[in-house]
Amino acid sequence: MAHGGHCGRSHVHHHYRGRSSINIPTPILILIILGVLAISIWEASVKSDIGSKKPLEGTYATYPLYLIDETNYLSDHELIINGLQYLYDKTNVQVVVVVSSGSWSDQKAVDEYYKMFDDEAHMLIIITTSWYEKYDYYAIGDLTNSVIDDRAADYLINTLINNSRNGEKWERVLKEFTDKLLSAS
Repeated sequence: MAHGGHCGRSHVHHHYRGRSSINIPTPILILIILGVLAISIWEASVKSDIGSKKPLEGTYATYPLYLIDETNYLSDHELIINGLQYLYDKTNVQVVVVVSSGSWSDQKAVDEYYKMFDDEAHMLIIITTSWYEKYDYYAIGDLTNSVIDDRAADYLINTLINNSRNGEKWERVLKEFTDKLLSAS
């Protein structure tokens, strides 16, 4: 049975200061360095955990569309579709991306999965565009979970795509993600 999840969006805040020098106390500087180091180690462990997957075996129906973005929220649809097709060609898992301005939940993503697909060999990514929606959602079929699990989905959506609307970035990221999935860690 398919299961769903969501990925939080990160927000970047810029603070501008005058030309005065910044004087950070040593204990705080050490904590910052340790925090950056911990995050780097965590990212490296996540990257290594998603590799060594094998393509899904079997033949499954493909959905007629890889991308449903009627609002043109994302740029360069052809490039995104190229990346999604690359992922499908290499892993035998079709990932479909839907851009929506509606309100979503994990369960609604799973329900949408079953409206679109008759088997467990797909992944659905819901990119939300509403100002009040702070998550992107996904649903993964049980068969797909052997190739793209929750950890890999979170890594793809949160770390690699990271709220980008740029089709060139999506294509590059999807290809790198696919190659990482299939590489020996």
